[in-house]
Amino acid sequence: MKRYADPQAVEQQLRKIQQEISPNEARTNLFNLVVYVSDHDDRLLIEALNYLHGKRPTRVIVIRRNHGGVTHTDVTARCVPDENDKVLCIQEIVIFSGDDKAGEVPETWAPLLIREIPVFVWWLDKLDAAPVPQFFDDFADRCFVDSGFSDKPFEFFESLSSRLPILKTPLSDFAWVRLAPLMKVTANFFNPQEMREKLADVSKVHLEGAEAAEALLFFQWLRTKMDWKGPTFPEGQLWRLLSNNQPVELLHTSQAPLDKGFSLTFETRQGEKLSLKDTGEGFVVARGSENMEYTSIFRLPSMGEALLQEVDKNASDRLYYEALENW
Repeated sequence: MKRYADPQAVEQQLRKIQQEISPNEARTNLFNLVVYVSDHDDRLLIEALNYLHGKRPTRVIVIRRNHGGVTHTDVTARCVPDENDKVLCIQEIVIFSGDDKAGEVPETWAPLLIREIPVFVWWLDKLDAAPVPQFFDDFADRCFVDSGFSDKPFEFFESLSSRLPILKTPLSDFAWVRLAPLMKVTANFFNPQEMREKLADVSKVHLEGAEAAEALLFFQWLRTKMDWKGPTFPEGQLWRLLSNNQPVELLHTSQAPLDKGFSLTFETRQGEKLSLKDTGEGFVVARGSENMEYTSIFRLPSMGEALLQEVDKNASDRLYYEALENW
């Protein structure tokens, strides 16, 4: 097999770059991050790495897909000193995958990994028909995806659910990470005893805002936690479920990125409406029964914050897997 990057030459080049930009001792890299990215997703990658810079020393191997031309490699590094005058570096090895697609196969970038530290593979590209995460089973400790990058998220979740028993590589989904603040304010909303009784009497849930993948995951989380019975349905359709043999409807409208705002309304069988509404100013307004009203801090994580959160975790989110298992 043709070698597109000489590991020894890459190491020498990285050492030279780091010595030039900072003569002080560099801190040991904590993990490898392999990123599959297309040109149209480049902004998200730059934002995430900029946020990571100065926080976690790492080796980043970027595979630029659909580049065209001849497969080739570029090497650079960015370093900053910490409070102890040790250097925190992001080492970047960019593989431009050519017309032969050789840069995309793990055998091309695996020799460039630093051994004995975790390997995270981030698929920052379209998910439909992508071999994620089985493609990386022999190389990755964890795989990061974003189900929001799927044109058909229902089919993606359905396929992923069926493959869960055979998956070797733990999976994290950034759409699920973005949902965490919404799930938290929802859980807190129904935490008081008087509100729990209302939740048990819910007949309809209406989510306005959020992308299709986010809405599907949110409804599936509710369905799993409430043990509502019935099949899931593709995005754009009304979910009709059963709670103690009583019908429950789940409706998603006004599809848009979650950071553009949302409104979440729960209707009970007694005709009450309970709601959570994003103000767009860093908090939500919660309105419950008997004139209950309060505000709660609400902020979605940036891509960089989501990435940092996931690389610092020891495992994938158990609740995410629980939602998928019950698909």
